[in-house]
Amino acid sequence: MVGVMVRMKLAILRHGSGSRRAVGGVVGLALAIATLLTAAFAPLPAAAGLLAALVAAWTLGWVLGPSGSGGGDQSLRPEYFALEAFPVRRITAGLLASAFVGVTAPVTALALVSLVLLGARFGAVAALVAVVAVPAQLLLTVLASRVVTALSSAALRTRLGIEVTALQNAAVLATGFSVFMLYQAVSQYSDVLGSLWNEGFADPWTSVLFALPSGWGVWAVTAAGEGNVLLALGLLLALGLSSMGLIAVWTRLVHTRVTSPTTAPGRVGGGLTGYAVRVLPSGPLGAVVARELRTWGQDPRRALELRIALWTGVLVCGLGLLVGLTFMVPLAGLVTLALGALMSLNVYALDGTALWQTLLTPGAERRDVRGRQLVWLLLFVPVAVVLSAGGALVTGQDWAWPWVAALLPALAGAGAGFSVLFAVAWPAPGPEPHRHGGDALESGDVVGQFTLLFPILLVSCVPPAVVTAIGVFGGLPGVMWAGAALGAVEGLLFWWVLGRVAYRRLERRGPELLTTLRWGWDATAGQSVAERVEHGGPDREDGGGGDGPEEHGALVDRVGRNLETMPPRTGALMAVLGLTFWLPLYQGAMSLIALATGAVGRSWHLPLYLPEALRMPGAVFALVLGAAMAAALVWLLLRRPREDGDGVRSPGPGPDAERPGARPTTGS
Repeated sequence: MVGVMVRMKLAILRHGSGSRRAVGGVVGLALAIATLLTAAFAPLPAAAGLLAALVAAWTLGWVLGPSGSGGGDQSLRPEYFALEAFPVRRITAGLLASAFVGVTAPVTALALVSLVLLGARFGAVAALVAVVAVPAQLLLTVLASRVVTALSSAALRTRLGIEVTALQNAAVLATGFSVFMLYQAVSQYSDVLGSLWNEGFADPWTSVLFALPSGWGVWAVTAAGEGNVLLALGLLLALGLSSMGLIAVWTRLVHTRVTSPTTAPGRVGGGLTGYAVRVLPSGPLGAVVARELRTWGQDPRRALELRIALWTGVLVCGLGLLVGLTFMVPLAGLVTLALGALMSLNVYALDGTALWQTLLTPGAERRDVRGRQLVWLLLFVPVAVVLSAGGALVTGQDWAWPWVAALLPALAGAGAGFSVLFAVAWPAPGPEPHRHGGDALESGDVVGQFTLLFPILLVSCVPPAVVTAIGVFGGLPGVMWAGAALGAVEGLLFWWVLGRVAYRRLERRGPELLTTLRWGWDATAGQSVAERVEHGGPDREDGGGGDGPEEHGALVDRVGRNLETMPPRTGALMAVLGLTFWLPLYQGAMSLIALATGAVGRSWHLPLYLPEALRMPGAVFALVLGAAMAAALVWLLLRRPREDGDGVRSPGPGPDAERPGARPTTGS
């Protein structure tokens, strides 16, 4: 059974998209190499504490990552084997073995080889202990990920569980958004990086890192190197016993998923949502708004996404007040809006095939899209305004008012427009809302959509930011507040135009979207343009029902076709560009501002560390590099599909071919 399930997982990976695995593999490999270098070259007194912190970070990624990415890897689910005559323990063993197949586990194993490097620096006995600790630590990490994900999914059936899971994910996101602020707070007192590298963590923190299960392997190696072999053996035994306990817990959870129904009732909402529904005006648009408010309150997946976005903004404010650096606090509302857009870009897929009700109601598409946009504004904009305006008032950050006034309306309109457009144009199909099974976290894989929308949101803020910057740094109050007016106009245009594109696309391609939500992208991915023309599809040369290529929907169609047919390597390149293009732009812009204003602090702006004669050229080069990366990303999305001699794209595999990434069956 174990071998069969491993081969099933390999077949899924072989026929599935490789772009995400390629990006994850490159990033993971870079992080693993950094971990190995730390174990090999950090000063020995500091190496153990640093390595314990790095292993804790790897474990945290395993434990919290799946809840932030649609439930993690769901290619093999326990429910698939409910009708097979296998004991639950064999199914559990097969699922555990298949969890090590892929990119993540081997990369993590490579990072844990750092224990062997650390042990070799202590001596032969410590190296031998490390050889045993590496697989034991890896097994504990994978099991902890599976158990915590399953427990988090079960907890989403309750209101308290949703809040706790949202707080966990929001804490990680808020720390990521505030890392520069935290670095500045600590660096006021010492050279943080130099002190950590040479001295490690202070003694209480090192003890805490060792006491965590993620630090037991490092602690065992350190104890063996210091001659305490009994402690090292005890820690290895603790790793083994903990893994056995987690296996028992996971077996019980798998048994529940195999034997329980695959349907689950929704959670009953109330509070402000119920009050808002009661005061809404009657009519078709009011009905859509009421439905969406109820869904955001009752669907566990939507409720989790909503709370992650809201809690992240609150925690950014809290971290700023905690460390005494408040310059990030007024920007917390912008963080909330950006996350709100990212978290809601897949709402149609979360609703599943309930879309048929909208498609069978004449003229309902426009009201459905506009209603979703209004609810998005009602949910996220008031909280964002309170966080940014309240943060500026409480902390006295008066410099933030023009920036917030310019960027907040632009980002609100872009979030409300692009989120619904992505939901219509590029959904990530997942299970039906009533068929979550034992995993309420499970939803479509939206990593690609995240990668694309994140830079779009950044670019949408550029025009009002540029105008505001000219007014602020040029001492021109009129121009400064013109940036706020531009942001308001831009936000309104984003909301109206993108909403119009979305509902026009839903009117033209609603049946195709319904098919995608029912069967996945593979239902139509194998069809060529010629086949779609033959069937009267939306790619007809005559414009498909009156919307010719010059209409606004043509651009969306082209981007959608490029995403559907993009090779794995190109998809990996697009993901890297989308995630990193803003870094050189930020480095160049901030360095130029520092050079123009005569600022002394270099912070982590790399061009300022160059010789004085090269700082200005370095900053300009960073700007040009970022612009080139952004242009390459736009070109990959907007380029015309390849055409054969007849002017039509070469047809891909037919609809009867084996679907890439299709889930294997367990029987005929």
